[in-house]
Amino acid sequence: MDTTAERQVRLEGVERVLKMSQERIKIAMIIPKLLENPEKLKSVLKGTCYEEVLEPIDDMIHHLGKQSGRSKLPHDHTTMRIVDFFLVNHSIHRFFPNLKKNLNERDRKLLAAFHFLLESAHVHLHRSSRSEITKERKLHAIYHQNVDIQKKIKDLKASLAFQKVIGKWKNAAKGIYLMKVEEDLANKKWQNNVAIQNEIEKCNRTMRSYHKSSMERQKELEEELVNARESYEKMTKKHLAEEHELRNEKNKLLLQLQSMLKKYDTSLGEKMRENLVAEDQYLAAKKVLDDFMVQYRQEERVYKNIVVKREEEERRIQQEKLVIFMMNRAAAKIQKYWRKWKKDQRKRKRQGKGKGKKGK
Repeated sequence: MDTTAERQVRLEGVERVLKMSQERIKIAMIIPKLLENPEKLKSVLKGTCYEEVLEPIDDMIHHLGKQSGRSKLPHDHTTMRIVDFFLVNHSIHRFFPNLKKNLNERDRKLLAAFHFLLESAHVHLHRSSRSEITKERKLHAIYHQNVDIQKKIKDLKASLAFQKVIGKWKNAAKGIYLMKVEEDLANKKWQNNVAIQNEIEKCNRTMRSYHKSSMERQKELEEELVNARESYEKMTKKHLAEEHELRNEKNKLLLQLQSMLKKYDTSLGEKMRENLVAEDQYLAAKKVLDDFMVQYRQEERVYKNIVVKREEEERRIQQEKLVIFMMNRAAAKIQKYWRKWKKDQRKRKRQGKGKGKKGK
């Protein structure tokens, strides 16, 4: 790729970044108004390719409903997902033209300033050399006019020298006239030369200034793009690692639960076998003592009812203990991950503030 094509590609990249920034500014200005009326947002985005953001919005509204007396949006992962989705899909603002028309004066001035910046960048970046060539042609034409004037001066001098023989007074008068013409021509020549030199210097300074500012801005945009890409890759890797760690922890908890359930089933089977053995022994004893236990059958039924109720009560207590144990363990795990997540968030905020101070 030659230098001209490479420069054209870079200029197009700069313009594309500026246009995308303008679109993101527009959607960022109307995000608070969109979240103030979620029902209207749902009705507009439902059935489009952007309806996947509706579920996080419902979660955020449900979270705000639980926290009474709080109207501001929480600075959590759900809110950041919603804002990032709108910034990435900035063309959503075209569905809400009325919100853009109802912006306050400060926001409209900001959009107008950014639009003027975009147009100015377009004009400066796509300025061709044709205008510079036109200026050079004008200067060249002025130069030829000076050459023609000098030729006329030489012709007049020759004509005056030839006519000196006509007469002394006539020659003196023509000599005075010639001196005046020469003085005027010299003044015009000097003025033309000064104007040409000033115009050349002005054009050179302007071209150097525009070229320097364009190269510096292009370098800054390339550095910002590289930093943004590195930050996004680091964040993606970190989130994948956290997701893998949480999935492993979930699998461990499921295995522990299965082991507990298996242990419970084993102990329950042993109890049932013990109960069956006891029942067989009871039937054998009952068969032997059936003739002697007629008067005690009512007490025996009461005894059997008491035994059954006790076994059911023991089984119910054991089940409740198992459920309480599972719930306490799950709550402890959830609290552990919640404290770890909050700690990472605070650490990330402190790092972000440190970077912001360094940037200033």
